[in-house]
Amino acid sequence: MATKKTFKEVKIEANSRLHLGFISLNSSTPFTYGGAGISISGQPTIVSIKKSKKFESNLPKNITNGILNFLTSKKLHSMIKIDCVHSPENHIGLGSGTQLILSLEELITEFYKLDITPNIFNRKFRSGIGMNSYTKGGFIVDSPKNNLSQSEIIFQTKFPLEWKAILLFDNKKKGLHGKSEKKFFANTSSHNLRKNLSDITLNELIPSVIYKDFRIFAKSLTKFQNLNAMFYSKVQKSLYLSNDINKIINQISKRFVVGCGQSSWGPTSYMFVDSKNDLNEILPILDKAISMYNNLSYEVVSAKNKARKLIYT
Repeated sequence: MATKKTFKEVKIEANSRLHLGFISLNSSTPFTYGGAGISISGQPTIVSIKKSKKFESNLPKNITNGILNFLTSKKLHSMIKIDCVHSPENHIGLGSGTQLILSLEELITEFYKLDITPNIFNRKFRSGIGMNSYTKGGFIVDSPKNNLSQSEIIFQTKFPLEWKAILLFDNKKKGLHGKSEKKFFANTSSHNLRKNLSDITLNELIPSVIYKDFRIFAKSLTKFQNLNAMFYSKVQKSLYLSNDINKIINQISKRFVVGCGQSSWGPTSYMFVDSKNDLNEILPILDKAISMYNNLSYEVVSAKNKARKLIYT
């Protein structure tokens, strides 16, 4: 019988993700939400767990309380140190909360040598992009659902690494979250966008990634984003939560072929670029444009076509 490995510390490096949008937004249908998204190489969540003389953590109390309650319920000792080494900002559209929770649950599973990964935080999935980005990486299409506790992939593949994404950040904005987000979904009326969104996903986005046709991908992604922006129109006045980012993207997209949109509630937005030549031309223009603002910044990333990484020491 194989024995489980022993170690002093376990660390997880988890992918951030871009949530490109929902694929079914008609509340009168049996299955709704789902989504399309891409794991990215930048902005990872890095968390570790190791033995300690007492319980220590730099995580928020609401998270540590959940962990301690679970350990108590399973009669497991709490002499551990949990350290969040790096995480993207919360509520900016990169899925940091999902990645942190999934990392913590797997760390506890590994550290205590549990047979099943526990659902300590009772996760719900309007879109399972964050979960599947964690377990698989790459380009992901998550199935619409009638049970928000479930998440099943329709399609997953490697995303072309030569297609770079310029991430745009606005440090003065935060995406909708918590009680406000729940209220939005509870009170939002039916949006008859399902046919258009599913058609773009099946007949344009997926084939363009499979056959590496960037022009179709860029055009289709921008169209897909614009439809999703209609769903958020009660919260944001334009296609983007950040009007400043909106201006920057409009300026760049008039001159270059880019696939652009906002990740989830934003404000983090993106412009996908194909060729290195285009990227080299865009960046000086972007630097000049962003210098006019004290709240904007950017980062160039690639797709991440691998799952989260476990490190044992």
